[in-house]
Amino acid sequence: MLDTMEIALFAGLGVLFAVGLIVLARWAKTRAALLAAYALIAVCFLYVGFAIRAENSETWIGFEMTAVALFGTLAGMSIVGSPWFVVAGFLLHPAWTLYEHYFGAGQAFAPAPFVMATVGFDVVVALYVAYMTLRGKGDKAPADAAPEHKLAARSQQRKGGAR
Repeated sequence: MLDTMEIALFAGLGVLFAVGLIVLARWAKTRAALLAAYALIAVCFLYVGFAIRAENSETWIGFEMTAVALFGTLAGMSIVGSPWFVVAGFLLHPAWTLYEHYFGAGQAFAPAPFVMATVGFDVVVALYVAYMTLRGKGDKAPADAAPEHKLAARSQQRKGGAR
């Protein structure tokens, strides 16, 4: 277990990484929810990497892949649907991480500093995506990034018109 100063230090490091993701999203002019969805999946896969070095790695890899499936589903639903799914994923992930990897049996292979950094990262990204969604800038793709949607809509119209 980490002491209070270490928790604050590593959670602050996670916040710093979240700020980096926010700067990247703004610089690339992409939807914050889209980039956050990819980040949520990537963070989950990092725990699979930690599970590889566990004593009973087959069981832990399966357990961590369950988390990838759960949070990956939320991330995928946010890509095709509402950005609130990725907010929910980023708010549930710290609870899962603390319960399983800091207080639970997963602490045998997941480094406690990484767990705290993940918690800081997750909370800040969730708050940012929620803020951008409430402002109305997180729910739709930019107008110049819509040709794929227009093409798909035209294709569907043709299929419907051929009936």
